[in-house]
Amino acid sequence: MRAALLSGLGLSLLLAGLPALAASVTLPHDDAMPVDLYNQRQDKPEQVLFEIQEYRVVVASEQRPGAAAGSTQANGFLLLQGRTLLPGSPVQRAEVRFVASGAALPPARLDARRQTLMLVYPESLLPVLLQQLNSPGAEYVQARFYGNGLVWGDIHSAPQTPQP
Repeated sequence: MRAALLSGLGLSLLLAGLPALAASVTLPHDDAMPVDLYNQRQDKPEQVLFEIQEYRVVVASEQRPGAAAGSTQANGFLLLQGRTLLPGSPVQRAEVRFVASGAALPPARLDARRQTLMLVYPESLLPVLLQQLNSPGAEYVQARFYGNGLVWGDIHSAPQTPQP
């Protein structure tokens, strides 16, 4: 009886520990992720990861046919392109659009037709991103799409050592 109780207790402890084991999924560039305070990153996400090799800044305006006079829209965006760091991943491009600060930001998404990651950031971050892209060292684009709906998208640099 005691052996059965201990065996049952051991099995219960093992099963209780399985979610913790599942939460320890590690992926390339985990070091660019903040701490998962709400324990939302439990499964292995679909990941996009590439090293930026070139970028373009585009500033454009558009007037749609039949639209009211004065309804021209203008915006700016970055086109990032590079080489994937994940075997089998076709995504090697990102389009980064900028919206007015305080506007709602849609989550990162994949445009499967163009094999392009779409990111949206506040326009106040454009100078920061340009400075980052022009600084020495490698730059990366990453996105993670978790099964529970959590979406993460970033542009990050390789670890840097400050110059004295």
